Amino acid sequence: MSSDEMVVSNDSAFAVAEALTATTLRILRLLSQERLDVSTIGERLALSEAYISEQIRILEELKLVNVSYERGKRGIRKICQTAVKKITLVISQ
Repeated sequence: MSSDEMVVSNDSAFAVAEALTATTLRILRLLSQERLDVSTIGERLALSEAYISEQIRILEELKLVNVSYERGKRGIRKICQTAVKKITLVISQ
């Protein structure tokens, strides 16, 4: 389930800003449309599953993505979805 907005400031703002690369923004855009597993994200972005998995780990640590696990045809699948719709970075207080 996603919330409407995440507001981050101070050190958290720097961590989120550093994590928001072209790739992670593309991942977040995909996940704003639908829940996807790591393999599908990799296929759609033409990137390796290992690289996508690492990017998802970073986004999950920052609470920008929620991850759950479901049974798939060949084992457990890591299912991802966005945790927020909007991110506001506060650079001064």
